[in-house]
Amino acid sequence: MNITMKSNLSEYNAKIGIEFDKQAAKLKAKNLKYTYIYIGFLASGAVFADLGGLIDSKISFSIAFVSTLLSWFFYRKKKRENLTEQWTYTRVVAETFKSEWFKFVVGGGDYPKKVDVDENDYKEEYKRKLREFYDEYKEAIHGLGGSYINNIDISLDEESLQIRKEGLEERLGYYQKNRMEDQMKWYEQRSMDMRTIHDKYNRFFSLVLLVGAVVGLFMMLEVFNQIQIPAIFKENDFFSILIALAFTLDAMNSARQYERLGIAYTKSFNELSDAIREIDDVNNDIRTDEEVFNDFVEDIEDKISNEHKSWSLTTSSKNIH
Repeated sequence: MNITMKSNLSEYNAKIGIEFDKQAAKLKAKNLKYTYIYIGFLASGAVFADLGGLIDSKISFSIAFVSTLLSWFFYRKKKRENLTEQWTYTRVVAETFKSEWFKFVVGGGDYPKKVDVDENDYKEEYKRKLREFYDEYKEAIHGLGGSYINNIDISLDEESLQIRKEGLEERLGYYQKNRMEDQMKWYEQRSMDMRTIHDKYNRFFSLVLLVGAVVGLFMMLEVFNQIQIPAIFKENDFFSILIALAFTLDAMNSARQYERLGIAYTKSFNELSDAIREIDDVNNDIRTDEEVFNDFVEDIEDKISNEHKSWSLTTSSKNIH
């Protein structure tokens, strides 16, 4: 089944490839929903398996058994739909479109500013590449049994063409502000968010694990038999319940990949910071030489590309370009 969406490809930055961004967000949300459901049912099964002293043992075991079956069902459903792979391909094509547009409008990479080359040749090359990227994406999504976006618009509007007509100083300024600095701010905020959430998960995981260890120690030393506490604590294996909860938290943390993403965003932020310092270096010819500027843009786009292509390392996808 195809998804038809109107595209505004030539608008600046976040608007480029926005249809892919929206589709990727839906895929990620669906993937996380299935992940949380199957982990939740798995944890529920473990908890009810240890609550025989609180409720009837047959009821407790039945709930644990059904929860485990439901966990398996949603796990298989998540895997069959290849949601992680679909999300990866969709995000990569979104960022690839964005990267190609920036290279074209500022005269970087395969679109240098040369007086002896017909500008229409570059326009056609730009469109050819986007069609090629789109075809690769469509074939990949189709092969995974997913729904791909159809009817994309790869035309270039007057705003895009006007930026390309500007002088080197103006194009460099536009690129620095609207690509490099904008991307840096995004990396900075996202890296801080990822580290904060990861630390919260780790603290909560450690707390639950510590409480579980204390409960286990008390059970081993038969402390609960020597003090007056409600029978519920004596008749149920809260040690196993707390350990199951701790590893459920760890599984959810791993599913969101907060630590890995935080490291990747920090690395990309530092690389762009170094690149901006190159622009301000009076001994660098980026501001005065079209060829140096061209190579500089290509290098920056490669750095940004390395960050979003690294998503493929967390999937079973192959040949992500």
